[in-house]
Amino acid sequence: MPKYFDYKRAIKIQRILAEKVFKSLENPPLLDLDNVRYIVGVDAAYSKGLMYGVAVLIDYCSGELIQYSVVKKKPPIPYVPGLLAFREAPAYISAVRKLGILPDIIVVDGHGVSHPRGLGIASHIGLILDVPSIGVAKKKLYGEVREENGGVYLYAHGLRAAKIVSHRGQTLYISMGYKISLDDAWRIIQRMLTPRYKLPVPTALADRISKEIAHRRRGH
Repeated sequence: MPKYFDYKRAIKIQRILAEKVFKSLENPPLLDLDNVRYIVGVDAAYSKGLMYGVAVLIDYCSGELIQYSVVKKKPPIPYVPGLLAFREAPAYISAVRKLGILPDIIVVDGHGVSHPRGLGIASHIGLILDVPSIGVAKKKLYGEVREENGGVYLYAHGLRAAKIVSHRGQTLYISMGYKISLDDAWRIIQRMLTPRYKLPVPTALADRISKEIAHRRRGH
């Protein structure tokens, strides 16, 4: 861990920011899907000690890629479970801003409030950019799994924090990030799941592009 990184301070910051996230989820505005135009997906790949954070801009109606941006950074800290945002969020936030278009929704490869302190990377990014955000993770990080009314959910912090689904053999934890209800998060992601990818289109494309860029850099 770098000498300048204060683990305890990072956790304290998460708890403070989580209060704002929980407040945003108390009565989130009902999403009018007819007015959703742009969705951004973010993901990263690594090569030679550098991180390539990618933000892809997707047309919600067609699911087509409009443009993408890349931000190259040296990760400020190693991977620490529960503190992924301090490693990757700065690059993602810069990449989203670099697009020049503020999206209606951000989809993040990671958790939202289904996190030990209620501030997964999806919630962190949504809060900083003040854009509704959704976490789509491949592994459980925190919470209690419950089956209800034919669905499977993850409860955390007294909330139904995530919906658990299987898509092409991949388990996905779809969680509220910031300023969005779980029902709306699921409606958005459901539309973004296609037979072509194991992940929703926004994060699937961000994953693919980031890996392609990192692979090219590896070859240099």
